[in-house]
Amino acid sequence: MGKTDTAGQQPIIARVVHRSVVVSQPGMPPVLKLMLNLVPEGRQFEPGCDVAFVADGDGALRHYTVESVGQVPFEDSIDLTLYVRGGDGTALGVSSMLAALSQGDTVPVQGPFPYPFYPPMGSRSNLIFIGAGCGMVPFRWLAHKIHGRRLDWMGKVLMLEGAETGLERQYLNDPNADQDQYFDAETYRAFERLKTRYSAVASDSSESAAANMDAMWRLMGQGSVFVYVAGYRDVVERMHAAMDAHLRLQGRWQEAREALVRTGHWLEFLYD
Repeated sequence: MGKTDTAGQQPIIARVVHRSVVVSQPGMPPVLKLMLNLVPEGRQFEPGCDVAFVADGDGALRHYTVESVGQVPFEDSIDLTLYVRGGDGTALGVSSMLAALSQGDTVPVQGPFPYPFYPPMGSRSNLIFIGAGCGMVPFRWLAHKIHGRRLDWMGKVLMLEGAETGLERQYLNDPNADQDQYFDAETYRAFERLKTRYSAVASDSSESAAANMDAMWRLMGQGSVFVYVAGYRDVVERMHAAMDAHLRLQGRWQEAREALVRTGHWLEFLYD
């Protein structure tokens, strides 16, 4: 997201009071749990809201969802708990910067920002999640909200992810390979409940981006559908170009997407 998100709002300096590794798998960046202590200055921080940190160089923001908020006894401060997927310690960017923090370090925090996604009111809508270069991490709280309703979801669900167009693979919620995306048992269960709806749209052929595009297009044509897109803007632009080429009819994809935008059924949260 861009700088305009923080217009008129100054950052709050937070101090790291806890740092631990919650997921560590060979060949994958570790997932860290960070607890940041800050004085809220009258702002309302609550679980599920976002906070943001400024990326070096371009000044753009990177958002992270607050997992929990704890009031510190006998103080005016609060503790915010975040999960951060770290880098290799050498790469530039917010994730590497946060992963390098140690207990006692300070960092400017922007926010809070409202969570950008909301679930349908009923349980019969079809859902499409697209993680464009970011996996399913931004959808964790949406999955929590849906799971928390304890409804027998009647709609179909398709979760796709990929670094090229966001459509390369279906998210399998594998307890080993995908653990760095859901972090905890509660989120695993929430995604697992949604994953059971794949069978209604999955292709019988071996998985490919083309098969996933077919599955998504079929689902978009089956009545009420909500499409949630999170990730990098350039990946999403490549997704639009890929869908345009796949449908082989100029303007067809843009028309379908714009219709969903007008009705509040296409929701995006994009990073520069």
